Amino acid sequence: MSNLGGYKTITTVVKSLGGPAKATVIVGSVVATGGYMVLRCAEAGVKNAVKASKAALAKRNAPCATKDQVFKVVSDGGDDSGLRLSVGDEYRVMDCDGDAIQIEVLGGAGNPYFVSAAFLRSVSGFPTESAPST
Repeated sequence: MSNLGGYKTITTVVKSLGGPAKATVIVGSVVATGGYMVLRCAEAGVKNAVKASKAALAKRNAPCATKDQVFKVVSDGGDDSGLRLSVGDEYRVMDCDGDAIQIEVLGGAGNPYFVSAAFLRSVSGFPTESAPST
């Protein structure tokens, strides 16, 4: 008779709720309300994730503010990859991504080169901010 404990508890609860018909309505509304709350929380989470993804994508795809601009070298310098720029050289910015800048040295061989914005600032009038902040 020890296996009747759960059955006895259920029948007592159903009886206290006013019978099986009323118990079904009450349990159904509790389940429906719980499901609604879960769905609303999930919807809010998805909306926040989409908003964050859009912001990250917009930042990632921000246009390069110096793209296609030509800069003149005002002091000699070289970077770690072996690129040497001399006073009077000119380069065109082809693209940029954060601190990485792709340049074309006008009249030079071995184009394009990938250099840091800090290097370009040290040898030319390259602006401090290469892309607008979002």
